[in-house]
This record gives sequence, structure tokens and C-alpha cells, in this order.
Amino acid sequence: MPSLRSLTSAFTVVAFTSVKAAFGPAFSTGPVASNSFIREATSTLILPKAPSGSSGDTALWVGMGTSNGDLIQSIADNYAQSNWNIFAYTLKETSPTSQVPIQAPGSTANAADQVTMHCERSDYHIYSDSTGNYTQYVLVNGKQVSTLSTSDGHAQGWGSAVECAQTNCGTVPAHSWTNTKLILDVADPNYIKTLGKSSGVTGDMSTSDGGKTWTVTTINIPQFTF
Repeated sequence: MPSLRSLTSAFTVVAFTSVKAAFGPAFSTGPVASNSFIREATSTLILPKAPSGSSGDTALWVGMGTSNGDLIQSIADNYAQSNWNIFAYTLKETSPTSQVPIQAPGSTANAADQVTMHCERSDYHIYSDSTGNYTQYVLVNGKQVSTLSTSDGHAQGWGSAVECAQTNCGTVPAHSWTNTKLILDVADPNYIKTLGKSSGVTGDMSTSDGGKTWTVTTINIPQFTF
């Protein structure tokens, strides 16, 4: 089971924080401009082999922190096993110091499988976006294996993570995220300035429509030992 996670825009890039969890290299963006939010996000993880020398809970994920204090995540999780558990997951903030996890049923996947993590905001009320949910769709090799819809406010940042619930996750192999696309509600040509990358992480973000749609062909995450 993944540890509690939060995704905030405390700095000019998205920051990942947790009471006990440890984090490896990350690719992050946000916060968005005050007049916009992330309406849709998608990225495909090429699964690496399971961590070596691990006795703990490792998670590879992409997530979006929201104006409600929630964290929308799609997760590939490994708990000292040979394969990965794949599922949609959201942390709902219940107070400034507490969150409740919501985990959808999922499936398993193996090294080299392609795990697509797609999240979009659906507007159910003709007059107001505030009633829209974010819906996650998680696919393994093109087949949907998990979905979750939650009311979370507006997504303000997006990023990837290599997370260990404690510090006993051994060595996580290098891996990549491909065909990443973020669609904002309102174009923000300065969104590129929010991009943050840990040491060894590569990937360039670009836009062809003035800053409403941002794409990254490949994000390369280096091997990391906890």
C-alpha cells in the first residue's frame, strides 16, 4: 500500500512532501498561472524491472496537486515482488494535517509493459466548472485496468515521482515516461518557466499553440538507490 503523499506548489516548481517517505529523481511542473488550471494530463510509463535489493514499498507515479489540497495519482507499485501493481489513486484532504486515500481496483504488469496514465476533468454542470470531477484512466499495453473519478478542485501542478514508503527500496532501475501531454484551461506561454528536473533527469517541454498544450516526448529518469 502506498504511503501518504502530497503534491504542493510551495515553490516555483511542484514539491513532493511526505512525513516518512523518501523520494528519488523527479520531473515537475507548476504552479499554473492564477487564471488557469490543468484540464487534462497523460503520460506513458515504460516499466522497468523490479527494484533490486528492496524489502520495501516502491512507487513510480505521475500526479497532480489540486486547489482542494488533494493529490490525484496513477501508480505503479512494487512491494518486494517481481512485478508491479497498477492502479488509480487519489489522496483527499480532510484537514490541513490529514488525508484519506482512495484506491481503485487495478491489475499487475511486468517490465517493458507500457502503462498509460490519463486524467481529464469532466464538467457536469452547464454553468460552473466547480462541479467537475477529475477522472483517471490507467491502461496497460492499451487495455484499461483501472479508473477513478473524484471531485478535487483544480489541478495546479503535474509531476513524476520515484517514491519509497521508507528508505528500504534498494535500487530502482532507470526508466522513462513517453508521450506526455498537459492541456491547460487557459494558455500560459510562461508555463515552461515552472519546469523542474532533478539531477540526471532529461526531457524538454514544448508548446505549439501558444501555451495551452504542453508536450514532452520522453522523460528519462536515472537509476536511483535509496
